[in-house]
Amino acid sequence: MKIVVGFLLALSIATPTFAKTVKVIQPLQAGLAGNIQITETRVSLNEATKIVFEKLEAKAAKKREEAGLAPPTPGAIGDRPKPDQYATLPITQMFPLIVDDQARERGLSAGKNVRLTVTFDTLKTADAGMVLLLGSADQLAGEVNVEDATTGEILGAYYIDILNTRSGLFGLAARGTGVREKLAAEFSKRLIQQLSASKKKRAKS
Repeated sequence: MKIVVGFLLALSIATPTFAKTVKVIQPLQAGLAGNIQITETRVSLNEATKIVFEKLEAKAAKKREEAGLAPPTPGAIGDRPKPDQYATLPITQMFPLIVDDQARERGLSAGKNVRLTVTFDTLKTADAGMVLLLGSADQLAGEVNVEDATTGEILGAYYIDILNTRSGLFGLAARGTGVREKLAAEFSKRLIQQLSASKKKRAKS
């Protein structure tokens, strides 16, 4: 009995807390939800975030080198990488690919052509020691403008804040690797939900 209670306690301590917040700055123009096609996603980082991203980008570059892949061309994606290569790309090239994949999964492939302008202003990674003791969080936040791809008119705007908190030994193990990729995928998911008519994935053809 003591073993079972101890195990359950450990699990409760390790349970992650996922806070995913979307603040609507400007509601998406009426009639556009589910009726858009994302033609471009631009990503920029504020100065403070660049410093934090540098460490994660260095890990991505190392993965790319170890995989025998050529260095990515700045500002260009070139031939579309396979999903298992996303982790080897800088965030400015990786995030648009994730957005495109998730948009297609939800059927955002026809309608008004829009451009997404994403500015990440917060990136924090959990401290392993604090995860074990009191809990710590991975966080990615920033503002997204949905713009008319032709005129640049802002059709909607959001502030998205992904905060994943974990604690305990099991929490640390569950956090695993690829934190940058997981945060980017969750950020994109919340964004695409706002742009879709339904929060449920549409069936793949």
